[in-house]
Amino acid sequence: MTHTWPMGAVTHGDIALALADNDPSRMLEPTPEQRLVIEAPPVPSLVMAGAGSGKTQTMVQRIVWLVAAQGVHPTEILGLTFTRKAAGELRERVQLALARLRSEGLVGGDEFASPEVSTYNSFANRVFSENALLIGQEPDARIVDEMTAFALMRSVVLASDDTRLSSLDLQLGAITSLALGVARAMRDNQLSAAACESFVEEFRKVAELPGRGTANTPLKPVIDAVAILDELPIFVGLAERYQLEKRKRGLIEFSDQVTFAAEICSSTPAVVEELRARHRFVILDEYQDTSVGQTRLLGTIFGDHPVLAVGDPKQSIYGWRGASPGNMRRFHGDFRSRIVPPDEEPTFQLSISWRNDARILDSANQVASRLPEASDTGVTQLGTRPGAGEGRVSLAFPETLDDEAAAVATWMRERIVVDGDGDADGDARPPSGAVLLRARKLLPLFSAALTRAGVPNRVIGLGGLLSAPEVVDLRCAMRVAHDSTAGNELIRLLVGARFQFGLADVKAIHDVSRSLANRDVTMASLADEVRASKRELATGDDEVPLQEALDFLASRIASEERRTEPDTWLASLSPGARQRIPAVSELIAELRRNSGLPITSFVDATIALMGLDLEVTANPGNIARVGNLDAFAEAAAAFSSAEPDADLGAFLDWVEIAAGDDSLAPVQEQAEPGVVQLLSIHGSKGLEWDFVAVPRSVEGEMPSTSRDGLGWIRRGVIPYELLLDAHDRPELPWRDAETQKELAELMVDLKERIKERNDDEERRLAYVAYTRARHELLISGSYWSAIHKTARKVSVFVDELAAAGIINAPPENTLDDAPASLAADSVVWPHAPFSPERHERVSELAQAVAHARYTQAAPGGALARRIELLLRERAERSTVMSVELPARFAASKFKDLVTDPAEIAAQLRRPMPQKPFRQTRIGTMFHAWVEAHYAAPNAGGDLLGMAEIFGTEDSALSSLADASNADFAELERLQEAFLETPWPHRTPALVEQTIEFRLGDRTVVCKIDAVFEHEGRIEVVDWKTGRVPSGDSARWERQLQLALYTLAYSEHTGVPPERIDAVLVYVREGEEIRVPEVTGRAELERLMAEAEAALSAASPSA
Repeated sequence: MTHTWPMGAVTHGDIALALADNDPSRMLEPTPEQRLVIEAPPVPSLVMAGAGSGKTQTMVQRIVWLVAAQGVHPTEILGLTFTRKAAGELRERVQLALARLRSEGLVGGDEFASPEVSTYNSFANRVFSENALLIGQEPDARIVDEMTAFALMRSVVLASDDTRLSSLDLQLGAITSLALGVARAMRDNQLSAAACESFVEEFRKVAELPGRGTANTPLKPVIDAVAILDELPIFVGLAERYQLEKRKRGLIEFSDQVTFAAEICSSTPAVVEELRARHRFVILDEYQDTSVGQTRLLGTIFGDHPVLAVGDPKQSIYGWRGASPGNMRRFHGDFRSRIVPPDEEPTFQLSISWRNDARILDSANQVASRLPEASDTGVTQLGTRPGAGEGRVSLAFPETLDDEAAAVATWMRERIVVDGDGDADGDARPPSGAVLLRARKLLPLFSAALTRAGVPNRVIGLGGLLSAPEVVDLRCAMRVAHDSTAGNELIRLLVGARFQFGLADVKAIHDVSRSLANRDVTMASLADEVRASKRELATGDDEVPLQEALDFLASRIASEERRTEPDTWLASLSPGARQRIPAVSELIAELRRNSGLPITSFVDATIALMGLDLEVTANPGNIARVGNLDAFAEAAAAFSSAEPDADLGAFLDWVEIAAGDDSLAPVQEQAEPGVVQLLSIHGSKGLEWDFVAVPRSVEGEMPSTSRDGLGWIRRGVIPYELLLDAHDRPELPWRDAETQKELAELMVDLKERIKERNDDEERRLAYVAYTRARHELLISGSYWSAIHKTARKVSVFVDELAAAGIINAPPENTLDDAPASLAADSVVWPHAPFSPERHERVSELAQAVAHARYTQAAPGGALARRIELLLRERAERSTVMSVELPARFAASKFKDLVTDPAEIAAQLRRPMPQKPFRQTRIGTMFHAWVEAHYAAPNAGGDLLGMAEIFGTEDSALSSLADASNADFAELERLQEAFLETPWPHRTPALVEQTIEFRLGDRTVVCKIDAVFEHEGRIEVVDWKTGRVPSGDSARWERQLQLALYTLAYSEHTGVPPERIDAVLVYVREGEEIRVPEVTGRAELERLMAEAEAALSAASPSA
């Protein structure tokens, strides 16, 4: 059957003209494809929206059309998406569109009514919190973030008395991560411990199947599979304890919200009826990324309901994070309409790319053409927009990885770095660029190449930061201080630039550790039978920790002068090692002494003891200088704030997991004009840049080799058949096997199908990566690197693009062995930290210092003590002053930057976790309430909604848990004062909008409270909950932040600054301060330059 909407008095043309401010030349009427989506019937409908196809604009048009043409009340519409950033963007665009339609008289009724737009998690939280008591749960449970969840599971593992844990032979952090994954998988799939253990018990019987030959020899693949599945109950037990601990402490995770909300809706029809009546029309964004639990919840509530699900199966790249692989294909089954026959269920498409130029689309379509969903109903190739540019796709494929990085840097420099002030008009915005990598471990290498080429760049995300060399050294030093058995980390420090131990000396130290393990307290060798007994013990080690061996050798070296005969323990060490071992031993001892400090203080102490800040500052090739160390300190501060009771070990374990897990550090960045951003392909989804490079297009990297192996026959993985989406996953019919040989053959087949599945996921990643580029795309690779002994093969994606004529074929590899440059590197050890020229200069300086030390008499007595104190004071002050202004800073910090640059820079470099001041907490709560008021003004902004406002991803930052009754009383006074002003009765164009822009060579991050349109002008408003400032100086300082907001909004929208009014609203006193003329760009840049000059003048080196 078909559905025809009644002809409304308002047409698409009327809406388009109103949205264009009645300017026919700016009208953007919907395309035929968009019109079909906008007018989708009031039944479950699916939209296949390709990358860059304007889905957000189409969803906005769908909403305003429902309101303007079909008389749907705005509050009856629900929109859900994944991130707060996406929800905020959709909400603001809808509110702006409705405000314009109201101003033209096309929409009547309550002028403040607005659709509800939120994240999937926020919606599930609201359903849960409003009805938690129905299933015996507490509605005010505190939401935990990733850091807290990891720390809690780690404490559960540490407290466990399960003796089977030792048999896992895994580090604590690895056990914690696997157990957390099992706990969430069980929660998402409503699995009980009994169901998991029952499966394992049944699977164990395959070991009893006939083996090989007459001897009935068991087959290793089968025995290994049974052993792996036998470990699952260990993780299940930890998961069970973890859930109990959360319940005991009043904690809840996002996955819990979804599960509990689904339980409520399944058991209480009245709740479902109320939600369906409240939300007559529903839009689901990024539907391909929903988990099986989320689709189950949404299907329970909104099955056979006017739901419009928008997504792109070609961009389904988050299966590893819980997204269900077949949810788009299952949509009509999950939301089945009772009145529409299956063969008439509506599926629409948005197939015109409004982002990419033609050749870029060709490459994306080519790589996606072999995906299984390419033949699905409604899935078509992306087409070019009218007037699209030709675009360009290039290939760079030199011999070595270093050459590849240099080629990418050169390509970016030619496009991103603009000499002078831009074009002839002087107002061109610098282009944006990105380097997208499949593996984040290579981000520092490409960042260094960009730096050498003079290209401003920034690594995005925690994982890339953690692989920077100076941060790796910092992590190793902290681990060595915490764990005496951290041998790998200690070796990293030994062979690094500071100590430069050779491999022979490292082996000698290792030999000492083995020898010490076989001696008693008198240093006599253990008897053979004692050694044998020791090896049989579970805790029997063949060597003592390397740290212990170093300490032993340091003591031998210290007492060497008192011996008359050569010390055989030191015989294998080089003279250089004998000199350095005492220094290493003392450094480790000092690190240990400081390891009891708070985590952030220990980070600072370790950086100082290791001299890492001096090292990176002195390195002429490191443009980031202390930036990576600062970012690590910020991560430590964030962890300490989220989990103040966690110890150093918990932080280090979390860092190890975060280094390889994008989900712990989600990316929600904007493109920065004039800056190349480096990030993972997973983190790039939803973003776009003018120029994009996708390096390492070689087999094994892009596409990568599957790490899933046998799928669910892996540690810490729930068997597929127990999952709710088992029908979308490869099946292993193990119960049909009559012999172990048959089962082994079935497992080989399973592995091949999982590989095919992985290959498809890699294609989707390539599709996502290619479609991030607007104008030009560079695909690069190389045959050789120091990482691999053999040459890499050209990526299948490169071969396909070359065969299609989109790029030139790569040059063939003509070498049988690695190039001489790589071979030379492989035999030079240790690497020299300085070039010969710099080494000579540094040596001369060191000799001069040594000469001065030994030729000048040192004063003694009280005078010496006073001089020592003065020198120490100068050194401490120098440490604070010898900093640079941060490359990125919040607009709220600008006043302090220009009035006290040294203090604010020091704070930014070494942030310390602290509980917010009361006024800060109240201000945060008030701003969140105002944002909620404008998002749903018909709800009245009731104070009782505060728990719901903060019951989202930002709960850890809100400090609501610390709010007292006095805080809530003060907040209520602010709310009442706000409601007495004209502002709550106006409709903002933007609320809590984050905009970044370049000021000089730095990036300013502006979070604008609100923007209004009034009588043809723009008003940028900043809510203040404090007192009105007195004096011209104080008022001038307050307007600096608004000056930045004005400039940011102007550059973001193209509205001239002279059309923008800046307003400070002091809510408590009901007073407005309108700034007649804010400080302009030239003056702001001058103030910034003065701050930099002040730092330079105050530096001891100045």
